[in-house]
Amino acid sequence: MPELSLTKWGKYDLIMNDKMAKTKPFDTNLTDAEFKSRIISALRQSSRWWKPKQEAIARAKVGRGKYKCESCWAIWPTTLPPEPWKKRRRKNIQADHIEPVVPLTGFESYDLWIERCFVWAEWFQAICWKCHKKKTAEERSERARIKRESK
Repeated sequence: MPELSLTKWGKYDLIMNDKMAKTKPFDTNLTDAEFKSRIISALRQSSRWWKPKQEAIARAKVGRGKYKCESCWAIWPTTLPPEPWKKRRRKNIQADHIEPVVPLTGFESYDLWIERCFVWAEWFQAICWKCHKKKTAEERSERARIKRESK
């Protein structure tokens, strides 16, 4: 059973032991991969409005609707025109974790994932979508290489 412990801020934290972290909290027809995907998706959704993430984006602002990419140092508008098949404009500036949330060695635990996802503003960099796409592709290829070599 999980335990509740009172933190120094007066809030209750849920403490799970190792056995609980490996089992699903309810009976479901989801595979382990689907269950993990839903948990990670919900955590990512909640990190969208994480205050330090917004502070990192504000730090890159150089004027009204203009941001400076911390990777290529170019000044970009906040949004780009929509893709031809979409109606909405797309965000051009993105808060990127300096250290990847999932280590290059792969997923280790939810605790580590949460610890690396919800970091202070100094651990975020505001980068344009092109630099973000390039950095993410490099991390994925490196992760795939490590996975191939470990087999």
